[in-house]
Amino acid sequence: MFLALREIRHEPGRFALVASVITLITYLTFFLASLASGLAGSYRAVVDSWSAGSVIVTEASNESISASRMTDAQVASAMAIAEDADTPAATLVSVPAVAQLSAEADPETGPDAPENGSKTDVFAFGIDLDGRLSPAVVSGSRITDPTREVLADESLQAEGLAVGDTVRLLGSDHEWTVTGLTRATTFQAAPILTMDAKALRDNGPAALSPATSAVVLDRDITADSKAAAAAPAAGLSLLTSEELIQTLPGYSAQVLTFTLMIGALVLVASLVLGIFLYVLTLQKRPVLGILRARGVPTGYLIRSGGAQTAVLAAAGVLVGLLLTLLTSVILPDAVPFRLSPGLNAMIALAFILVSVLGGLASVRVIARIDPVEAIS
Repeated sequence: MFLALREIRHEPGRFALVASVITLITYLTFFLASLASGLAGSYRAVVDSWSAGSVIVTEASNESISASRMTDAQVASAMAIAEDADTPAATLVSVPAVAQLSAEADPETGPDAPENGSKTDVFAFGIDLDGRLSPAVVSGSRITDPTREVLADESLQAEGLAVGDTVRLLGSDHEWTVTGLTRATTFQAAPILTMDAKALRDNGPAALSPATSAVVLDRDITADSKAAAAAPAAGLSLLTSEELIQTLPGYSAQVLTFTLMIGALVLVASLVLGIFLYVLTLQKRPVLGILRARGVPTGYLIRSGGAQTAVLAAAGVLVGLLLTLLTSVILPDAVPFRLSPGLNAMIALAFILVSVLGGLASVRVIARIDPVEAIS
C-alpha cells in the first residue's frame, strides 16, 4: 500500500485522469440504477404498501388486476378461500381511467374542453376505507363523505392538484373532492385516486364496469393445496404479491433492460481501468526493474498494483455516488428517481472487485520483468 500511495502522490495528474474516467462511468451507472429503482417502484408501490401475502384475481384476466372483473359468486368464493385459510382478506375495485382535474368551466365550450383543466391517466382504487388497504394521509384529512370525497397520490401535485380541488373521471358526471394526499400510491407508474368501493361502483364510469378486481390476503396461501384447488374451480387465480408484480405490463422487460445496462457498465469500467493500468505498468518497466534488482519481491509489487487499483476504483465510486446524491436533490419530482442504498452498495462493491480483477491484467507484465533488460 505504501508504494501504491507514494506513486499516486508522485503522479497525481495521471492517476486523476484514471479516477475521473471511473467517476464518470460510476456516476452513469448509479444514475441509471436510481432511475430503474424509481421507475420499478412507481409500478409496484401500492402493491408493496399492502404487505400482502396473496392476491386472488380471475383466471380470465391473465393474472392482471386491470383486466380482472369478479362476479359476486367469485368474490364469495375468494372470501371463502381466505376464511378456510384463516387469513384476513380485503376486496379491491380497480378502474384505469382518465381524470380531469378541477378548473373553471366555460359555458361555451363545456366542462370537458381541454382549456378547462388538465387530464391525466390514473387508477381509481375502491376499497374499504377502514380496512387494511387504506393508505396513510400525508397532507389534508381522511375521507368523511365516501360518496363525494377521494384521496389522491401526491404526484398529482405536479399536475396542479391540491387538497380541496375537484376531480372527475371522464365518462362520469360525478365530481369528487380531494380531501387528502397520499404517498407512494402509484400503480403501473400511474397515480392512484383512492375512494370508497361502493361509491366507485355507483359513480364510476359505466363504460369501465367498476367491479371487484381482486381480493387481497394477508398471508401467502399459494402453497395451500386446498386453496390451490378451490381457486381454479371458481375461475380464479391465486398469486403471491411478487408474482402479481412480475405480470405487470412492461415491468419485467424494463427491469431486465436496466440490469443488463448496469452490468455492461460495470464490465466496461473494469476493462477501461485494466487498460489504463496496463499501459501505466508498461511505462513503469524501468522503475519496476530497479525494484526487482534491489530484491523487492514480485508478490509485493503485485499486491501494490492491486491496492493501487482498489484505491482508484474506490475514489471514482465515491465521487460518482456523491454526484448521484447531488443529482437527486436538483432533479424535479416528476422524474422517477429513487436512491436505493442496498442496490448502490452492491454496485459499488461490484465496481471495486471487478476493477481489481481487471487491474490484475498487468500482473503478467510485472512477473516477467527482467531487471537487466528493464534498466538498460
